[in-house]
Amino acid sequence: MDYGLLSLLPPLIAIVLAIATRRVVGPLMIAILCGSVILNFGTGSIFETAWASIYGFVAAIFTSIFERDHLRALLFSLLLGAMVGVLEAGGGMVALINRFSTRVRSRRGAQSLIAGVGLGIFFDDYANTLLVGGTMRTTADRFGVSRAKLAYLVDTTSAPVAGLSPISTWVVTEISYVAEGLAAAAIIDMSAFAILMASLPFRFYPILALVMVFAIAISDRDFGPMRHQKPEPMPEDENGANAANRMSPPARNRLGWAAIIPIAACVAAVVTSLAVSGWGKAPAGNEGLLRRIGGLITNGDSYGALIHGGATGLALAILMHRGLGNIPWRTLGRGALAGAMHMIPAMMILWLAWALSAQTGEKQLNTGGFIASWLGESVPTILLPTAVFLISAGVAFSTGTSWGTMAILTPISMQLAITITDGQPYDSISLATLGSVLAGAIFGDHCSPISDTTVLSSRASGCDHIVHVRTQIPYAVTVGVISILLGTIPVAMGFSPYLCLLVGMIATIAMVRFVGRKPDAVLVSDQS
Repeated sequence: MDYGLLSLLPPLIAIVLAIATRRVVGPLMIAILCGSVILNFGTGSIFETAWASIYGFVAAIFTSIFERDHLRALLFSLLLGAMVGVLEAGGGMVALINRFSTRVRSRRGAQSLIAGVGLGIFFDDYANTLLVGGTMRTTADRFGVSRAKLAYLVDTTSAPVAGLSPISTWVVTEISYVAEGLAAAAIIDMSAFAILMASLPFRFYPILALVMVFAIAISDRDFGPMRHQKPEPMPEDENGANAANRMSPPARNRLGWAAIIPIAACVAAVVTSLAVSGWGKAPAGNEGLLRRIGGLITNGDSYGALIHGGATGLALAILMHRGLGNIPWRTLGRGALAGAMHMIPAMMILWLAWALSAQTGEKQLNTGGFIASWLGESVPTILLPTAVFLISAGVAFSTGTSWGTMAILTPISMQLAITITDGQPYDSISLATLGSVLAGAIFGDHCSPISDTTVLSSRASGCDHIVHVRTQIPYAVTVGVISILLGTIPVAMGFSPYLCLLVGMIATIAMVRFVGRKPDAVLVSDQS
């Protein structure tokens, strides 16, 4: 059945209500109920239609939760969240960061260390924000780095790193959204994980945002309101009063290994599991070694591999904190439970997004198919990635959630792009469109004053929230404009994404070099 314009109603309701209420869960539930009403309208009397709609609403959510791959996604998220909780409660991550901070000798070194540690904590944006912001304030104060600058460095190395990393609390969510988009486009024989990895060079904003961070840190230059921010030393609070800081220096140094080894083992277990599960599935031939390894990983069981990695990391984190730091079992258990429970709100969004995606898929409302037929001829193909990037950024800015934005827009955008490209998920337009959804969500999140990571970054860094937003927006907007002019537009015209990234990196560095100036605090210090 062709639902026409009605097929747009559920996702539109989700977007409009999310913007109006600045919430995601409620709008998604209302959108799913609306989709159920549309699908069941005319099945009988008003009472029968109402009952069928309510039943369809419950069934959609129930099916979303208990689908096999969705349950495995939940398990991995809980395992990785628990590992993060152990690293926080046991003090291993704090000990590691503190060990690095003792080697800093200058402002540039301090900023580079903050950015580097943010890059290293790739497995979760919340853990990145809270750990780096909470443990680097003393280092920032010691070397005259303003709290606003610390908050920027923390915020801009949280979501971009977690979003780009193949091993993070984001990846299973992104895989799920991509899988829903493929299913909506009636493509069932391709790996969502492989397509997600193929979209990496098309995610211009998060990559160039990281380039901007290191360009600013290494050059010690700023522009916009950030130049006028002064260091404001503040006393350490309870963030520093943890198990690691109560230990002797030798014991604290040993405890740092309790953070390094579990994370490294988690990554190794995921890669190994992917290779083992993909053995025999990759096409035979005379490909080179790297291509053969890539084929093994691409054809592997990504959900199973993530579970193996999460379980390995969690087990080692508990055992090493107990063995190296003699951290009480109760402390580690509470940390694991708190970390796992931290993932539940995100999983609620994911469950509802899965249900809405199923409703808007080809077998039900076929929203993407309708949009493709409606806009396919009127909107130039070369503008699709840019349009998706701007829409995604707008929704994320208005709602304050990149995950909610990706949940709503990824399946529809993918279905639209795949339909326009005649069923080619690996076409540059399809990959650029997917990359634009994920990148635009992070861009809007960075600019939004109601974003969770923006709020956490300012809080963890001891910076006034409005000051953080006001000083970060010029950097985010600059990278966003470069991402469009030198990224989404030229790549849609047929240019290589790697060439676009190279030119974009040069432009980003040049912007910092020729527009940026030494901060006021540094100029005053130099004159004195």
